[in-house]
Amino acid sequence: MLVFLSMHQLVTAALDAQDYRRATQLIKQWRKTAPKDPLVLLSIGRLQEGTLQWDAAEKTYLTFLKRVNNPKLMGQARAGLKRVQQAREASRQEALDEAKAVLGSEEPGVLVIMPPEDAQQAAVGLAEVLRIDAYMARLQLPKRGLRLQRTGSIGEMEYYGQALQTVGIPAIWSTIDDLKTVQVFQGKHFRAVAPQPVVVCQSPTGQMGSIQFEWSEVSQIVRAQLPMFEQVSEQGPWGKTKRKELVQDYVQVVDLHVHGRKMILRICDRTYEFRNSVPLVPDQTNLTSTRIRWNSLMQQINRGTECPVLEDFSSFGQGALEMIPLLPYMPFYLDLNRRKPSDWDTAFQIYTTLLFRQALKPGF
Repeated sequence: MLVFLSMHQLVTAALDAQDYRRATQLIKQWRKTAPKDPLVLLSIGRLQEGTLQWDAAEKTYLTFLKRVNNPKLMGQARAGLKRVQQAREASRQEALDEAKAVLGSEEPGVLVIMPPEDAQQAAVGLAEVLRIDAYMARLQLPKRGLRLQRTGSIGEMEYYGQALQTVGIPAIWSTIDDLKTVQVFQGKHFRAVAPQPVVVCQSPTGQMGSIQFEWSEVSQIVRAQLPMFEQVSEQGPWGKTKRKELVQDYVQVVDLHVHGRKMILRICDRTYEFRNSVPLVPDQTNLTSTRIRWNSLMQQINRGTECPVLEDFSSFGQGALEMIPLLPYMPFYLDLNRRKPSDWDTAFQIYTTLLFRQALKPGF
């Protein structure tokens, strides 16, 4: 006796046998003859699930649940949706475990993201990759500059960085040790600013010397304001005295990135030796204020250089503060005579060295 199988039975048999090529052909025929049959959509979801198209399968199952009221079929769709979500999570965990297993992948590192071209689509992608709420994802996307997104092992940072790049979010990652390799020289004062600048500086190892260079060698400039704090006493409830830390002032820090020499020259208005410096203002006298001299030095640097000037540190630093204590020590190469170390200094060191390495080797 001949038994004629329905199209649904034929497709189900092909899917059960993992014959996805035949299932694809049958579903194409089925959609032409019965485009409104809800079982077609359910079978498409199973086909996408079987061929590991988990995002597509999830959307198909969700669409099916919106269109169909049959409890039995809805149960099948919910089961498929659960399988897809579990399989996708297992795949992610496997990929993350593989990234962590690579030799050297346990070294501490950082992951930084930059503004995407399509913020709305990027927010969806960020939420998906980090498994967070879409609203929180929108808040985390930077509108300009860099944002310290995560800290942890470099294997984990690379995994998430690549995943974010896939969804359209520019990301860079680096080990802390690699950032420490960037040489930072502390500029004490200029002996000359034109035509060739000569700066007296302190090397990363503490040795004093001088460097002569061309302004054209400066490839980018990073400017920042770092807060200086003071302890104040306040009268609290019941006459109790409370100690509170307030921002007293801001110091101006300027990093000149000289990629050709693989170094950063750091100068600061608080530590610059104005008395030993070449005159920075016409008809300068001992009564000329340090602020006027500093502003004149900045003007001469601006006139001599033709390169990008990056001034978005404040937002980066504010967002990075809660993660800095999780990172190993990083030298700052600038003595601000603080009463105690500040995470703002470490945040700036991470910021400027990341920018330096990014420009030296884009996409590092």
